[in-house]
Amino acid sequence: MGRKYVECRHLSGDTHCPKTLVADSDNELMEAVIKHAINAHGLANTSSFRKEVSTHFKEGNPPL
Repeated sequence: MGRKYVECRHLSGDTHCPKTLVADSDNELMEAVIKHAINAHGLANTSSFRKEVSTHFKEGNPPL
Protein backbone atom coordinates (compact mmCIF):
# COMPACT_ATOMS: atom_id res chain seq x y z
CA MET A 1 0.00 0.00 0.00
CA GLY A 2 1.39 3.41 -0.98
CA ARG A 3 1.18 6.88 0.48
CA LYS A 4 -2.12 8.75 0.55
CA TYR A 5 -2.88 12.42 0.96
CA VAL A 6 -5.72 14.90 1.15
CA GLU A 7 -5.79 18.70 0.98
CA CYS A 8 -7.83 20.31 3.74
CA ARG A 9 -9.07 23.15 1.57
CA HIS A 10 -11.14 20.56 -0.33
CA LEU A 11 -12.80 19.29 2.85
CA SER A 12 -13.44 21.89 5.50
CA GLY A 13 -15.09 24.68 3.57
CA ASP A 14 -12.06 26.81 4.45
CA THR A 15 -10.56 27.22 0.99
CA HIS A 16 -7.63 29.11 2.51
CA CYS A 17 -6.42 26.29 4.79
CA PRO A 18 -2.97 25.32 3.51
CA LYS A 19 -2.83 22.00 5.39
CA THR A 20 -2.16 18.85 3.37
CA LEU A 21 -2.27 15.63 5.37
CA VAL A 22 -0.22 12.60 4.32
CA ALA A 23 -0.21 9.05 5.70
CA ASP A 24 0.68 5.47 4.84
CA SER A 25 -2.86 4.06 5.06
CA ASP A 26 -6.49 5.10 4.74
CA ASN A 27 -7.07 4.62 8.48
CA GLU A 28 -4.04 6.67 9.48
CA LEU A 29 -5.00 9.45 7.08
CA MET A 30 -8.61 9.48 8.28
CA GLU A 31 -7.52 9.85 11.90
CA ALA A 32 -5.20 12.74 11.00
CA VAL A 33 -7.95 14.46 9.01
CA ILE A 34 -10.50 14.08 11.81
CA LYS A 35 -8.06 15.41 14.41
CA HIS A 36 -7.24 18.43 12.22
CA ALA A 37 -10.90 19.08 11.33
CA ILE A 38 -11.93 19.12 15.00
CA ASN A 39 -8.97 21.13 16.33
CA ALA A 40 -8.49 23.65 13.51
CA HIS A 41 -12.01 24.04 12.12
CA GLY A 42 -14.41 22.95 14.88
CA LEU A 43 -16.00 20.30 12.67
CA ALA A 44 -17.73 17.24 14.07
CA ASN A 45 -16.57 13.64 13.71
CA THR A 46 -19.66 12.21 12.02
CA SER A 47 -20.09 9.22 9.76
CA SER A 48 -21.23 11.48 6.91
CA PHE A 49 -18.09 13.65 7.26
CA ARG A 50 -15.88 10.53 7.27
CA LYS A 51 -17.63 9.24 4.15
CA GLU A 52 -17.15 12.58 2.37
CA VAL A 53 -13.49 12.78 3.44
CA SER A 54 -12.68 9.34 2.08
CA THR A 55 -13.81 10.37 -1.41
CA HIS A 56 -11.04 13.00 -1.48
CA PHE A 57 -8.12 10.67 -0.66
CA LYS A 58 -5.45 10.62 -3.39
CA GLU A 59 -2.68 8.13 -4.04
CA GLY A 60 0.97 9.13 -3.87
CA ASN A 61 2.65 12.22 -2.51
CA PRO A 62 1.12 15.69 -2.73
CA PRO A 63 2.40 18.02 -5.42
CA LEU A 64 4.95 20.56 -4.25
